[in-house]
Amino acid sequence: MQQPVTKKRIEFIDLLRGWAVIVMIQTHVFNATLVPALTEGGFFQVLRFIDGLVAPTFLFASGMAYAVTTRRKINDYLSFGPPLFRQFWRLLFVLLIGYVLHIPKFNYYHLRYVAGDLAWQVFWQVDVLQCIAISLLFLQVMLLLLRSERRLYLTMIWVTLAVVIATPVVWGIDFWNMIPVPLASYMNGVHYSLFPVFPWSAFLFAGALCGYFYLRARDAGEGDPASQSIAGMMTKTSRYAVGFIALSFLVHPLAAMLYQNYNYWIGPSFFMLRLGLVLLLCALMYLYERKKGVSPRSFVSLVGRESLLVYATHLMLVYGRFGYFTFTDRVNQSFGYGEATVTALILIGLMYLLALGWSRIKSAPARVKRLTQGVVLAGFILVFFFGPR
Repeated sequence: MQQPVTKKRIEFIDLLRGWAVIVMIQTHVFNATLVPALTEGGFFQVLRFIDGLVAPTFLFASGMAYAVTTRRKINDYLSFGPPLFRQFWRLLFVLLIGYVLHIPKFNYYHLRYVAGDLAWQVFWQVDVLQCIAISLLFLQVMLLLLRSERRLYLTMIWVTLAVVIATPVVWGIDFWNMIPVPLASYMNGVHYSLFPVFPWSAFLFAGALCGYFYLRARDAGEGDPASQSIAGMMTKTSRYAVGFIALSFLVHPLAAMLYQNYNYWIGPSFFMLRLGLVLLLCALMYLYERKKGVSPRSFVSLVGRESLLVYATHLMLVYGRFGYFTFTDRVNQSFGYGEATVTALILIGLMYLLALGWSRIKSAPARVKRLTQGVVLAGFILVFFFGPR
């Protein structure tokens, strides 16, 4: 078995994930508040292209983080130690949060007596958290079956290719007529799902592969994060990124001829272009960490470390219903760029304070953390059963 390494955060992964979460907040605020006419202009189209990198980056960073965590706990995982079961619980918890965020209304009476069939069909849609949780669960199970990191990641190269190549075909099938809706929703976006496993899991798998090759380079450099081995690996990553970007333009016309009813947004060229840009962004984050260093209180990396909390909370604030009030209904897409930008900055600042507060609670004595978790859980239970209908 491989020997676990000393626990140490790899800051550029947190920077990468933090960047994705911050831009994600801006994306959701702008989508929820901007006057529709502004979304038709050229500036918004450029902004939309940048925002389109958020989900691939978030998934990619989650895959890299998985590779690092797995290396640290590989012996415990393969021997079915307690860390393995804690990992399964964490992933199931992420899956649960993903579904809770899509409850028609966070109220028992409404769910029991008011919400109709359409609301529950929409509830089963697969968003980014469900995609992350299921993809990581798949990696975890594959590791247990294959019994080594090397075999796992060699296999995942082929799995990633298979997902990318099969996606246009899978999207031509209505799985709702074949398998239960909760499972069918993971296959494609024909019904409501925004981030089904085809093709989005491929970004996470690519991140896990990149994380594995980073760890191999670090091992070759005797654990030095500034070693020439890692620098060389990141240089190769940048070259691969440029290659993927260039290849995406060559593959597009070929894919259009190969696939029936071809859709660029789910095809191989889409995946290669976005993956290439994400790889470049990853290399830039590594370069920034190496040249500038990253403070433990770095704004971006802190948001990256607490990404689950920030992700769930900002979605509730932007799209959630509190009694009879919803932010989106109140604004009713009436903001210009100035108002939307100020709103996004305020929300980003609040999420930073939330991440900072939670990071301090986690470093406090265990009883303080448990008490905080208990109070928050009790609050959610009270709202669910006794909150406004």
